[in-house]
Amino acid sequence: MGASLALEQPDSRAIVTLAARDGRRVKVRHMRREDAVLLKRMFYRLSSETRYRRFFVPLDKVEEERVDLEAHRLASIDPTHERALIALVEEQGRDECIGVARYGLLDHRRDTCEASVVIRDDYQGAGLGGQLFDLLVQVALVSGLRHMILLTHADNLGMIALVKRVGLPFKGHHSAGLYEIDLMLSDALKPFFPFTSTEA
Repeated sequence: MGASLALEQPDSRAIVTLAARDGRRVKVRHMRREDAVLLKRMFYRLSSETRYRRFFVPLDKVEEERVDLEAHRLASIDPTHERALIALVEEQGRDECIGVARYGLLDHRRDTCEASVVIRDDYQGAGLGGQLFDLLVQVALVSGLRHMILLTHADNLGMIALVKRVGLPFKGHHSAGLYEIDLMLSDALKPFFPFTSTEA
C-alpha cells in the first residue's frame, strides 16, 4: 500500500446509509463513547446462539452490571489501536443498534488487526452483515493494515461466506472447533467508502 494512503485517517464524522434486501434503511457511523447504552440494549435482544457465536461463551445468565461494564468498555474506542462501526435504525422514536463491526490491532503484529461482526437477529439474513464488514475492510485499508484476522466457529458458514464475498485472498485453518481466517488486504483495492477521508 502506498505511503500516502497509509497516512490518511478514516473520517470519524462520516455516515453511510445501507439498504437491507427488504428495503429497510440502516445508518452506519463510527462508534462513540455514548453508544454504550445502545450496545447494552442490543445485547439483550441477541439470541443465545448469536451471543455465543460472537463472544464464544454462553451468556444467558450474565449479571447486568457485567453487561454495563462491557458495553462501556466496547464503546470507549482508542482510534490509535481500534476502530468500531455501529449500525443504527430508528425504533419507537429513538436510535437502536442492530449491528457492530470492529477491529483491534495485534500488539505483536502492527500491520494486523483482529475483527468481529455481529448483527441483531431480526436483521440477520438481510445482506447487512456483508455491507457492514465491507465498510470495516475499507477502514482497515485506509489505515494501512495488511491483514485482518477473524476467529469464528467452524460451523459458522455465514461468517465464512461473508469473508469470501469480499473478494480478497485469505488463508484459513481449523483448530479445536474454531476456524481462523487471515484476510489479506490488497494494494490493488482502493478504499472508496466515505469513511476513508473527509473529502470522500
